[in-house]
Amino acid sequence: MSRRWLIAVAALLPAAARADSVPVPAPPPVPTAADVIGDQGIGAELGLATGGRVTPGGLRLAGHYFYQLSDQDWFDGSASFTFGGDSAQCFRDRTGSFVCDHGLTDGDGVVISATVRRYFVAQGMFRPFARAGIGIGLARFGADGVTGLVIPLVGGAGLRAEITEGIAVVARADLEVGLGIFDKSLGLQPQLGGVVMIGAEFRLQ
Repeated sequence: MSRRWLIAVAALLPAAARADSVPVPAPPPVPTAADVIGDQGIGAELGLATGGRVTPGGLRLAGHYFYQLSDQDWFDGSASFTFGGDSAQCFRDRTGSFVCDHGLTDGDGVVISATVRRYFVAQGMFRPFARAGIGIGLARFGADGVTGLVIPLVGGAGLRAEITEGIAVVARADLEVGLGIFDKSLGLQPQLGGVVMIGAEFRLQ
C-alpha cells in the first residue's frame, strides 16, 4: 500500500510544479496625476468669496488654464471676478481720517493670479491638491467711489474627482492675504479674504 502511495505522489509532483510555474497576472498600474490630468487643461468655477473693510466679497466666478510643469505640479493661471453688495460704508471718523467698514460680501473685484498646483496620491476617486501663488487686480466699492490696486498672496487646498475621461469636478478653499493701494486718502490697506469654490475641469492634451 505504501508503495502505491509513493507512486501516486511521484506522479503528481510534476503537475504541481507546472501549476506553480504559471505566472500570476500583475495588478493594473495605478494612474498617476500626469496620466489623468494631461499636459494642458481649462476649468470654470463658481463660489463665494468673503472679505470685509476694503477686501471685496460676494459671488465669485473664475476661469483657469493649466499647464504641466512636472509629474506632480501644474501651472494654474486664473482670472477671477467678484460681485458683491454696493452699500456706502466709508466715512470720516472723529479724528477726520477717512475709513471704510464694508461687510463680508460687499464690493467688486477682478484678480489675475499665477499659482502652482501640486497633486498628491489619489484617495479612491479623489485626488487632493494644494496650491500657492500671487495675483494682481482691482477692488472697487462703487457707492463710496473707492478703487484700489490689490496684490494678494493665494494659498489653499482642494479635491479633484474624475467623472469621465478628460472631465473632472473640483472643490477647493483658498485664503487670500495681501495689500492694496486705495484712493480717497485710504492709502495702503491690508487685504484678507476666504474663498470656497466648486467647478469643472476639461483636459485639452
